[in-house]
Amino acid sequence: MKTNLFYKLIALITAGFIGACGGAKKNKDIENLLLAALALSSGIKVNTAAELAKESNENYNLNEYGLITPSTLGKWVNNWSGSKPSGINGKLVILQNGVNPRGTGGTGTQAGKEYIGGNGNDVVVYSFNFASGANALDGGDGFSQKRNNGLADTISIIADGAHIDKILNQYGIDPANDLVVLISTADAANHVQGTLRAFYSFRYWGFDHKNLAFLNGTLPRLIDTDGNFVPFSSTTNTPPGYNNRYSVKSLRVDNTILMLPLEDVIKAVKAPNNVTIPGLTSSIFVSDARSSASAAEYNGTIKSTQSETAGKYVGFEGRIKGAKDVPWTGLLDTEHRFKSKADLKAYFDTRGYQVGQTAIQLCRTNNRSQVTGFSYIAILGYPSTYYDGSWIEWGSLTGGGPAPKLPPDSPFRTDIPELSEVITYNVAGDVDTSLPTNLNISATTTRKIIEEDKAYKR
Repeated sequence: MKTNLFYKLIALITAGFIGACGGAKKNKDIENLLLAALALSSGIKVNTAAELAKESNENYNLNEYGLITPSTLGKWVNNWSGSKPSGINGKLVILQNGVNPRGTGGTGTQAGKEYIGGNGNDVVVYSFNFASGANALDGGDGFSQKRNNGLADTISIIADGAHIDKILNQYGIDPANDLVVLISTADAANHVQGTLRAFYSFRYWGFDHKNLAFLNGTLPRLIDTDGNFVPFSSTTNTPPGYNNRYSVKSLRVDNTILMLPLEDVIKAVKAPNNVTIPGLTSSIFVSDARSSASAAEYNGTIKSTQSETAGKYVGFEGRIKGAKDVPWTGLLDTEHRFKSKADLKAYFDTRGYQVGQTAIQLCRTNNRSQVTGFSYIAILGYPSTYYDGSWIEWGSLTGGGPAPKLPPDSPFRTDIPELSEVITYNVAGDVDTSLPTNLNISATTTRKIIEEDKAYKR
């Protein structure tokens, strides 16, 4: 039956191409048919950005996935068997991004409250550094990794399937049945960014929305504001350290649309209201999360995007053409919690977002944009994708200026008015000559990582 459906779809697609004078709508229909055919041929459902967006309740206390509150987590920790959400058949797995460094009083660690207390059976609590090895080729133990996209090495991008599987087995996470709650443990708004990379990574690798949640706020502040909303402990549970028990390969969905490669960003920016990229809606909204205290990066101020080498910078400053200034700090309150759903909607409305657009998230290295991206995908339910290369890649792909890296006619050159605004070159002596590393000026694709990740599940 699956094979017959596949061939029928191929016939329909062929017929569509034969009569391909039907304009953008017909082309989009053909692309959707192609996605369906690919899904059936491999047994893997290929999701679109719109399908991955899941809207939150107005009252965050009612959420059982996505953004949850201390009261919900407390209910689960104290009585998991009697309160687990419908459709969840496994454990409650709490992953703390590091150890709680501050308790009541504002300094030091409050003895006995370093960790949420698990029972070691159906409620387990583990702690590790989510960013461990982010800039290393081996990926370390965290959710980011240096990888080659076909054009060059990335600074830090989504970790490959083997590294995500390593995390699943180290902490005994059953990706189809457990509910994973991610908790930020530092008293800092920017710690929310790193913690949400785990949400992005797990969703990219196929976790269903119902199997992931993020606690609204940071643990030190929540101890101050919400008291003993859960039992606490001075130790975590012992990770089981399994060998090949769990794998993202068991999740027969393809969510790679969540990460947009450079060539697709370029294609979308050239025709922002006539997008023909499978998996995206026909119109995009480029959401630039870089600005915080000032708008230096967004406005193209010289030496505002530092490379990984101290005192060195990208080739040019500026912003992607059409990008809107969406500072990530405007989404959180003074307690490092996401603001109300109504406030978030109003925030994006004032910046020109129109319902139905796919938002493309970026910042310097796709960390600050984790906050904006989560707001779109998991709170407002807006389709979204991440440009994981972000400005540290885009601003390095110069074909002109004082320190060009690419031939002037390279299809991946970004320092041109068609693709960038307020282009401001850094002087040659300030440009990091090693960025991007392993640059292949003859490259024909930047989809190598996406294709590797698709192949991992086949």
